[in-house]
Amino acid sequence: MHVPSLTAEQFVASTAPFYPRFDRAQAAEYMRELEVPAHAKLSAQSFGQQKKFMIAFALATNTGLLVLDEPTNGLDIPSKAQFRKIVASALGDERCVIISTHQVRDLDALIDTVVVVHDRRIVLNHSIDDLTERLRFGAARPDEAQLPLYAEASVRGQQGIWPNPDGRPSRVDLELLFNALVSNNTALSTHLAQPAHEPAF
Repeated sequence: MHVPSLTAEQFVASTAPFYPRFDRAQAAEYMRELEVPAHAKLSAQSFGQQKKFMIAFALATNTGLLVLDEPTNGLDIPSKAQFRKIVASALGDERCVIISTHQVRDLDALIDTVVVVHDRRIVLNHSIDDLTERLRFGAARPDEAQLPLYAEASVRGQQGIWPNPDGRPSRVDLELLFNALVSNNTALSTHLAQPAHEPAF
């Protein structure tokens, strides 16, 4: 990432006019929450501080479409928590935020639609709600009769992805799902390609 030899305040003054919906009060609040100094030169700050400033600026533009590439890379744990908080507050019906990341555990609470690209192909495009309805993530249940669609060993024992015919909710494990998809798992792909079952009334 390249930042100019300007302070955050100077960058806002020179660049904000290009964004008609830029909100200076929002930018100041995001910078305060992310602990970004307004009067220090951006080029003299750490990579994490530079990134936090650019996140604050990007969110304050209030564009209808915002694309963030690996936004949490280089942030410490408290900064990642603050990032999730301010992004959640910035979301709305008038705005689409696309996040490209390999750090899915940092962002899974913000995601409502998952698109997985592998070998230049889209191998998954489903909403979190649809994945929750179709799949169950976790360990085998004591009464489990069916084999998992995909499983791998972890420190918590074997974790798997199972069909979810009764629609019981479970937390979608995006990392496990990604691993399954890039392993060319035909059982999972076939299951997801089938029409969703109709809810019983």
